[in-house]
Amino acid sequence: MPEPLAPSAPSLSMLWEPTDPAEALARRFRFESPTAVDGWLSDVLAQHWGLALSSCERLVISGGNIMAWITVGERRMIAKWSVHTPVFGRLAAIARLTRWLDERGLPVSAPQPARDGRLQLELDGFSLGLQNVVPGDLLDVADVAQVRAAGEMLATLHTELAAYPDVVPTAEPPRSGTQLVGNDFRSANILWASGRISAVLDLEEARYERRVDDLAKAAALLGTRYHNWVPTPPDARDAFIDSYQAAHPLPAEELDEVQGIIAKHIDAWPP
Repeated sequence: MPEPLAPSAPSLSMLWEPTDPAEALARRFRFESPTAVDGWLSDVLAQHWGLALSSCERLVISGGNIMAWITVGERRMIAKWSVHTPVFGRLAAIARLTRWLDERGLPVSAPQPARDGRLQLELDGFSLGLQNVVPGDLLDVADVAQVRAAGEMLATLHTELAAYPDVVPTAEPPRSGTQLVGNDFRSANILWASGRISAVLDLEEARYERRVDDLAKAAALLGTRYHNWVPTPPDARDAFIDSYQAAHPLPAEELDEVQGIIAKHIDAWPP
């Protein structure tokens, strides 16, 4: 009888940086190999979540973060951890915000509480969170239905974020005329499935800003993903703004500002 095949090591890549991923894994995160990450994750999931890791398929490095696509039983999940200590408190706050949005019925990938109830764990020099994989494809700005749904979703998100009862630590505190916004609403962070937006991902860039500024930034960057950024086509921008305005109208003086702010983002290209 043949010996069972040993599980393959997770694949390893960089999200956008032109850097050797194995070097980044060792230098930034102190893991000698993807297999070492697999073993560490297995121990952490068992100890802190009571979950048995079935497999770790791939690892993606982005700056000071690692994302691991894993299978736990029959569940597809993502573990994400950061090595950048100064943002640990902010990451915990973003986890609480995301959980709150999930409880309000917004399509987000809510963090999964550990055994002790924490949504973001600090251990071994990392800040770690765990969430379910949400099925879907990245938003396609060539599809007007998706673009219009995105405009309506941003309006809904702004409404909910304005009601958030806690303060998220940011570089600039809340000031008059601003509210909490996602600050990174674009195709790379929006999933589409079964004729609807299935998830708004990655609220880690959240900050306090005017709604009109966040809307204009989203309109300019809506089609961007990870590489080869180009401005959103004008017809898609217009459909996006019209849909937002229908769901959550801006005051006339702010609406008049939108195109000028979009032009500033495009003039500053690449971001």
